[in-house]
Amino acid sequence: MRALLLMVMLATGLAPTWALAQSAPDVRIVVDVSGSMKQNDPQNLRANALGFAAALLPPSARGSIWTFGTTVANPLPSGTVADAWRGRVASLSPQLTDYQQFTDIERALRQAADAAPDSADRHLILLTDGMVDLPASGSDKAQRDSASRQRIINELAPELAGRGVVVHAIALSNNVDLPLLEQVAQTTGGLAAVADTPEELLRAFLDVLDRILPGDQIPIDGQQRFSVDDDIDEFNALLFHAPGVDSPVLVGPDGQRYSRGDHPGAVEWQSSDRYDLVTVPDPAAGEWRIEGDIGDDSRIGIHADTVLRSSPLPATLYRGFSTPLDVWLASDGEVLGADRRPDGLTVRAELKDLDGAVLAATPLEPSDNHFRGELPGVDQLGNARLTITARSDRMIRQQVQTVNVVAALSAVLSEDGSQIVVRANHPDLDVSNTQLSASLTGRSLDVRQTGEREWTIAVPQTDPGQSLPVTIAADARVGGRTLHFELPVVRLNPEASVGLSGADLERGITSDSRQQDNSLGSDDGDDFTDGLTASQMADIAVDKAQQGWRLARPYVETYGQRPVTWIIIAIVVLAWILLRWRSAVRRRRLARREEPSI
Repeated sequence: MRALLLMVMLATGLAPTWALAQSAPDVRIVVDVSGSMKQNDPQNLRANALGFAAALLPPSARGSIWTFGTTVANPLPSGTVADAWRGRVASLSPQLTDYQQFTDIERALRQAADAAPDSADRHLILLTDGMVDLPASGSDKAQRDSASRQRIINELAPELAGRGVVVHAIALSNNVDLPLLEQVAQTTGGLAAVADTPEELLRAFLDVLDRILPGDQIPIDGQQRFSVDDDIDEFNALLFHAPGVDSPVLVGPDGQRYSRGDHPGAVEWQSSDRYDLVTVPDPAAGEWRIEGDIGDDSRIGIHADTVLRSSPLPATLYRGFSTPLDVWLASDGEVLGADRRPDGLTVRAELKDLDGAVLAATPLEPSDNHFRGELPGVDQLGNARLTITARSDRMIRQQVQTVNVVAALSAVLSEDGSQIVVRANHPDLDVSNTQLSASLTGRSLDVRQTGEREWTIAVPQTDPGQSLPVTIAADARVGGRTLHFELPVVRLNPEASVGLSGADLERGITSDSRQQDNSLGSDDGDDFTDGLTASQMADIAVDKAQQGWRLARPYVETYGQRPVTWIIIAIVVLAWILLRWRSAVRRRRLARREEPSI
């Protein structure tokens, strides 16, 4: 609760500078209180996240907090985000641990969206760790859950989008129905993110609020320096750091040091165990630097006369598709023409993954007092950060927005495993311009159109003990170009222990190499290769690696920063491989000696 109390104190007079000049949104935070939260959020980090979000919202915004499980409640009704509203956030922690048995996502979204007031700029932030789970039993439950899920995708999300309601989704566990959350966010123009750690939860809320309230920043370079120009009236440094680490120190251009315990009276400094939030009014122009270890998500928000503005940046990008960009500099609400812009101004756009690796980049060229260009498409899926930087010798302005990179087409295996549903995610793809083909181990499968933007692939019954790959390809004609897509492989019987990349369905899904090795009478449990083909071994290795990662992840996150950890892991893995290889060679020699001579 320490961080939550900090944020309430912070909220009494300190709003982030990147929110000062923005419009007043209506933010409705919808929090899951189903029973699984006991395991996935045992420390009730949701309370800290709510306080963090409440403090970052500008005073002119409206906000409300909702909880849901079997039923939906509104413990903090809609109101202006003033001191009294923020103060009530601190009292909500017990209600976030009043757990309920089921998870009715459909009802939660509908009630939160429909509640008064009927504001124009409505944003729902859905925080959940699960999937649609309604009260019922037996086969009726599966049908009810599936029907509710389909209504969310096919009816509720388009309805909310038509009303201008944006849904941002934050997933708190690997068991969450991520395709559902991504589909809802994508349809409504929101952001979807996954948060497995306290740091990732705060980052996810910050990314969502950046989309709701975009504002200017100035970048922090690799030496933890940032440049302040004389046009900046105030900067706000949000500096993340590891728990238990001393707060960072700011050093001004004249060498003056600003610390948590020693700073000028006009400087506001609030601190928690994971971040410090520092507001410096009328900062000295020049190069500032930060002493101390800070996280990659740290940022410097600014309030200045000259600002960087853009056409709405999309929350969803599509793999392989370029994204048009249009930005400009403005002052007092007016676009700055070439005669008023700083000399030598250049504008560049970059898309980076969450680790900072550049996925795509392009310069934006001057055009009618704007800067325009197209960001090339990328192959990597998931969250990424789109950064637009305007730079000259005199000043620098930057906007950073988190986006979801999704496949232009997505394929999902039905719960009963009888069919694969392919959906067009990109708005320009539909059944009129897109042709699909699918195959299972070399056999073509029937593809049928089941909607304007949907296809269904019927799959045959297979041995439930074998995990088989279905490959899907598509060709589309868009904008005078023919595009080819290879969708990610969809696996039938994904929970099966053995995966095959090629097999003869007419012969019971058994490979020739498997039959030959069985005739040798070798021990299935001990042989390193087990008579499998290279592709079969690769399938098994992937499955085992995924299982191992789920078990090892907490430890990796704790000890992964220590170099000696990786040295030990490498030695152990190499030793294991060597032992298994020698054991396999020995058994094969014994098997050959035991064969009868003719």
